[in-house]
Amino acid sequence: MRISLACNWKLDLLDHIENESSLKQNLYDLYGARDLSFTGSGRPFLLMPKKEKVEIEGYINKIHNLNLRFTWLWNGGCLGYFKFNSNEQTKALKELDWLDDMGVEYLTVSDPYLAEFAKNYHPKLKLKVSVISEVNSLTRALEWEEIIGKNGVLTLSIMLNRNFPLLKEIRNAVKCDIELLTNDCCLYECPFRFFHYTECSHASQTHDVLEGYYNDWATMACQNQKCFNPEQVIMCRWIQPSDLNKYIDIGIDYFKISGRRYGTKWLYRTLKAYSNKAYDGNLGEIFNGYSFISDPLELAGAQFSEFSAKQEKMGGNPDDQGIMLSVPDFKAILEEKKLTNFIQNFPFQGSRCNENCGVTCFYCYEIAKKAYYLPSEANAESYKNYMKYLYDYLNTGEMFLPKEKRKLKSPVKEVESNTYAGIPWEEDAREFFEEAMVIVPKDMQKAAKQGIGFTAERTAEKQSLRHVNKDLLISIFIQLVPQPFKHDVVDFLIDKNIELSRFMNNEDINYAISLPYGTEMMAQKSKEKGLVIKNSKIIKNKTQIQKETEVKIIMNTKEEWEAYLTRFMTTYNELPDLSQLLDPIAPLVFQYLITDRPEMSYWQFIEKDKMNWGMGEYSGPDAPKIIHKTDFETIQKVNSGESDPIQATMSGTYVVEGDVTKLMACAPLLPLNAKAHAKAVEK
Repeated sequence: MRISLACNWKLDLLDHIENESSLKQNLYDLYGARDLSFTGSGRPFLLMPKKEKVEIEGYINKIHNLNLRFTWLWNGGCLGYFKFNSNEQTKALKELDWLDDMGVEYLTVSDPYLAEFAKNYHPKLKLKVSVISEVNSLTRALEWEEIIGKNGVLTLSIMLNRNFPLLKEIRNAVKCDIELLTNDCCLYECPFRFFHYTECSHASQTHDVLEGYYNDWATMACQNQKCFNPEQVIMCRWIQPSDLNKYIDIGIDYFKISGRRYGTKWLYRTLKAYSNKAYDGNLGEIFNGYSFISDPLELAGAQFSEFSAKQEKMGGNPDDQGIMLSVPDFKAILEEKKLTNFIQNFPFQGSRCNENCGVTCFYCYEIAKKAYYLPSEANAESYKNYMKYLYDYLNTGEMFLPKEKRKLKSPVKEVESNTYAGIPWEEDAREFFEEAMVIVPKDMQKAAKQGIGFTAERTAEKQSLRHVNKDLLISIFIQLVPQPFKHDVVDFLIDKNIELSRFMNNEDINYAISLPYGTEMMAQKSKEKGLVIKNSKIIKNKTQIQKETEVKIIMNTKEEWEAYLTRFMTTYNELPDLSQLLDPIAPLVFQYLITDRPEMSYWQFIEKDKMNWGMGEYSGPDAPKIIHKTDFETIQKVNSGESDPIQATMSGTYVVEGDVTKLMACAPLLPLNAKAHAKAVEK
């Protein structure tokens, strides 16, 4: 038996695997991708953790050290024809080169063209056919085998999971491996499935025109079906762990576990269940998308604050995120012990489900009556009422209307004005929350407050706490503050004499302090105090802090400044890996208006593979624009690396007009300023 496990990029997941030989014996590979990528994948960016290339490389290296393999996802369901764009293909080739350098073994694809593309340029990569491709017949299986070859893997449509005659027929006809998705709870023959995967693809692509903005209508529609029609839960094509041998007996020994958005505890529990071929308890605890009983932090996602800012930019109201986070728990139970003979007794061995289900066959209806139940009718009614409201709310487009103009009324009663979901706060938690907001830009504070506030109260509710306390708030704040401000958070906690090791592991601390500061305020505080972080503790730096080297190159006239900028931009474009940093944020214009020396004003135009520039005001092709108004001394410090645009903006040194979320997306470029300046000065 070979298991393919969803990757959440957490090192503690690998620690569990390393420490249990039985798991390593059955686990074959892990699969994953970046939050935003060329093809996108089957999950929107807001549910995925943001990881930089160096982190991914280290993680995959550790997987290989465990003698396991890695599968990279290239399985977006729709690329909007970008796959035939020359710039995008160049980007795709660089990504394949990177995967090859890391020794990635498999590439999961859903598009036949991309499969051929990958085969042509990187034949060492073995190909997996994604479940998104809906391989649901012998004909389609044979056609895909022709594309991927006998060393590839066919992940069959989940709708075939209980059709044993067809599974046997496909197994006997193809020479490549066959994989089945085990724990997914999509509706049987779901009418929303194709659209859902397409929308998720766009919401995880670097070139998406809406920048990943996404409202999960399909999930709401799906959950409405399940909560009002419990037989739909049984009809979902999940495979319970105790039935794996029935599939192994017909020649299928490759099983995929979904759940990339979940934490380590959930993935470890699910892996252990399928590795042991047994799970005694509520199968809803290992099924993905079954009942939405989950840690609110996982539901909110690692990038919820960034998503909320995008949502407001697209016209959504700030309180919309509160509506999404207010979904009650649905504590439905599916008892494994009541399903002992479920597969053995399946009518027609599953071969006629698409003809008879709900028409002449009601087998799953009867199973639902004996194996599926709700401990609390009150909870069930609360959930049903809210899901219907949420479904109607999205269908009518009320997320784009001011609250006072909406016709639909939430079934959840109004809460006290000083809470988000009705859970009161302890005073020191409230004080910490208000103080910590200084880290977040003013343009994002409203979205961040609501996202963090709602999640804190829902988490307190789930943990049976009567109040939101300070420790709980700190743990949530650390996780949900947008990535450009993670370093600031660490310094802020130290400044408040809070012990980091209580809330963060060394991996997360080291990553946070490797990032540039998001605010000049925290960078300046750190410099003034001479503080360094070592082994999760704060200590005084024994050496006196050196003053930053001032810009010494002479550029008093416009001609001298223009000559310097020419050298600066030339060396900037010569820096390695520049294009892969520019591509996710292009096109974008930075217009620098020098308030005390207008003749020194200039612009930068970020394209997919280079950065153009010119003196004066920009007048080229239309593109998103960020205008910086500052003085000549400050702009010299920006170019020398002594200061950076984001820090200067957040501290008020700059006056900025434009999209702040675009500005934050430029953070990976900041270290390049000093490099380009140093080379420009040398020339």
